[in-house]
Amino acid sequence: MTANSMSRLVHQAFPYRNELATAGDRIESTVLVLGIAVALLAVPVAGAIGSEIYSSQSARAAVEQATKSRAEAILIEDAPPAISMSERGGAVEAASVLATWRPRDGSTRHGAVQAPYDAKAGAAVPIWIGENGEVSEPPLTAEDAALDAIFLALLLWSAAAGSMALFFLATRFAHKQIRMRGWAHDWERIAPAWTGR
Repeated sequence: MTANSMSRLVHQAFPYRNELATAGDRIESTVLVLGIAVALLAVPVAGAIGSEIYSSQSARAAVEQATKSRAEAILIEDAPPAISMSERGGAVEAASVLATWRPRDGSTRHGAVQAPYDAKAGAAVPIWIGENGEVSEPPLTAEDAALDAIFLALLLWSAAAGSMALFFLATRFAHKQIRMRGWAHDWERIAPAWTGR
């Protein structure tokens, strides 16, 4: 971008010293400046919130890593036969199958686990179990906590910046419509003198 085009852009965005600028131009400029300010201020706010989320999720990850453990479940029935992706309505690679497993206390538990299609009774399937010995989701990791914090921080900033961008575009559109109606009204008033009608 050349110096002249940059100067022209600045004058369009900040028309306060332009004697030809209308009230609508100044309102549009004010909304633009406000949007830029909000987007900039949202950066540290989103960063602070992301930091809090990371701290909370990290604590949760530490607890889950300490209380959840891997175990092997032994299937007590065959898994369903493999079927085409279209028939099962999506890319599901496992089915719910009855199995047994032993938690840390050595007792035997029974329940449903996720096993690959076509798995046979007696096959071993790796599972995660919670502190109470029941099947659980895998524990949250430090990487998961960081990704959650970054995603939510970016989402918050995007929402703030996007809202101001939409507000500016709506203001600009409304200003354009008002200006076009004004020009049409002025033309109707002076057209007879120009066209002789």
